[in-house]
Amino acid sequence: MFNPIAYFLKAMARKEMRKTRADLYFDLAISLEDRVPLVTTFRKYESRARKRNPGEAMVYLDMLRALSSGSLTKALKGIATNTEMLMIDALQSAGDAKMADGLKFLAVTVEKTDAMTAAARKAIRYPVTLLVVFSAMLAGFSLKVVPILTGLLPPEKWPFLGRILYSMAQTITNHGLMLAATVIGVFWAFFYSLPRWSGRVRTVLDRFLPYSFYRDYSGAMLIVSLAALMRSGVSLRSSLDRALIYSSPWMRYHVRRILRTLARGNTVNFGVAFKTGLLNQYLEDRVQDASERRSPVEAFVRIGTGSIDRVIDQIQKSAARVASMILVVCGILLFIMMGGFFSTTMELQNGIKANAQGR
Repeated sequence: MFNPIAYFLKAMARKEMRKTRADLYFDLAISLEDRVPLVTTFRKYESRARKRNPGEAMVYLDMLRALSSGSLTKALKGIATNTEMLMIDALQSAGDAKMADGLKFLAVTVEKTDAMTAAARKAIRYPVTLLVVFSAMLAGFSLKVVPILTGLLPPEKWPFLGRILYSMAQTITNHGLMLAATVIGVFWAFFYSLPRWSGRVRTVLDRFLPYSFYRDYSGAMLIVSLAALMRSGVSLRSSLDRALIYSSPWMRYHVRRILRTLARGNTVNFGVAFKTGLLNQYLEDRVQDASERRSPVEAFVRIGTGSIDRVIDQIQKSAARVASMILVVCGILLFIMMGGFFSTTMELQNGIKANAQGR
């Protein structure tokens, strides 16, 4: 029978556990190094959580049920990301020693990828918030202030900036709901298309903002996952095959193209295969360099986590450019609002003085 309270408690517990999953991976690695079975470790965690957090205890019970089938991947579903589940799926068939080593590597990787995720979210959140705030200010100005000025002075007598403000106000007053619905629809279509839309047109758009945000982030995550799998002894082709299981339609499009190129007998090195538009120029060059080394697998593994800090820096620079463009737009809106308001009120004052002098 469905229990909404238990469902809510488990959902909240999973949300909190996702934030600290790097610590969980590290603790599991230490337990495996000490030859403690995962079932024993999770039972201990469940017993401890029962006294502190009922929701967390229920999550650990679900994990124990999943572990009964021998699948750590299923046990961590809802806590680990798709990329991490891909790595864990490869590790669990490699033996306890390699799994412990892999989980330690994963713990370090998660800290870096979480930092990259935070940078990407911040990059999107700030300019969008800025635009929403200024749009709300313009709407409030159009609906509250402009009608008062219109009642005091006919719009045809307003100065140039005032008439621009009046035109914008009329557009918002008469078509505001339609404009808001259009903007929301555009944003929804954009975010919906990020993991789903693929093809030649999308590959071209991925070179430019805002699609390049998603391309940079997702490409770096794939390189990190492949590096972790190859570090565990999985070949590049097998790693790419595994990546297809947990990939979005956009990512699958690129991974299949990479696999097709690798399958050709005339492919010089695997760096050529990655030139599908999936990676930014920096990562493309690093993968190409790795493929030309004496030990290409070791070189590929090294660029995995090492590239994240550089990608974070690139995302932040791209965010700064977007924020600068939006600041310019917001500055123009503010100039029109304030300039239109003050120039119109000055025209109104001049009219009042002229009438007073005429009397």
